[in-house]
Amino acid sequence: MSKLSAFALFALAGALLAPPLASANLLTNGDLESEPNWGASNGTACGTGGDTGCTVLTGSQLPGWTIEPGHGVTVHISGSYPTISGIYSINADGEGLNSHNANFYQDFASSSGQSYTLQYDWATWSGNTTPNLDVSVIDTVTSSVLYHVNFPWSAGSHHVTAGFTGTGNPLRLRIQESPESGINDNTYIVDNFAVDLTGATATATVAVPAVNQGLLALLACLLLGAGIVATRSMRR
Repeated sequence: MSKLSAFALFALAGALLAPPLASANLLTNGDLESEPNWGASNGTACGTGGDTGCTVLTGSQLPGWTIEPGHGVTVHISGSYPTISGIYSINADGEGLNSHNANFYQDFASSSGQSYTLQYDWATWSGNTTPNLDVSVIDTVTSSVLYHVNFPWSAGSHHVTAGFTGTGNPLRLRIQESPESGINDNTYIVDNFAVDLTGATATATVAVPAVNQGLLALLACLLLGAGIVATRSMRR
């Protein structure tokens, strides 16, 4: 067997056994599915009369995120109130807690000159056009604005993909209603925040693919045969 053939066999083995590559979301709980404080026993029941289909979280009750003092974040559960995907999504009105709407953020590390891709989903629920949905990425050291949008009300669901360049300082992704309505406006639902290195594969939890046992046995035989042939060739 030629060196080229042996190399091809080893390359085939690597392709079969190696898991696909995926980039890691730099955000913690970007999909908002980690909700240990959901429920009136941990957070605060929301809606008229203490509705149990949603929960208001404050402070550090949303894993990975910080909710500004005096503000709340309303978490919807699928089947009770509108969600975008998964079990949970966030209603950015924050129930109008303390006459404020949601204002929450997450800090993450960046490398100077590195290109990043930000993705997220948002949707409108009611026809209240008073508040806007505001999303930004800011350098926490220099206060430089690397990304900023302020969406007015727009019917339907929206997926956003945008790019920005790292500075080497910690960066802050912030989500809020600005201007605020200051009430339980039920206007914006948000979900699926992700920050990845630009050019990496899509963010995902990747499972190692199952390999057919018969194919593995065949591959093992081929590799063994290649080894025997190579050994005999060396002895000649």
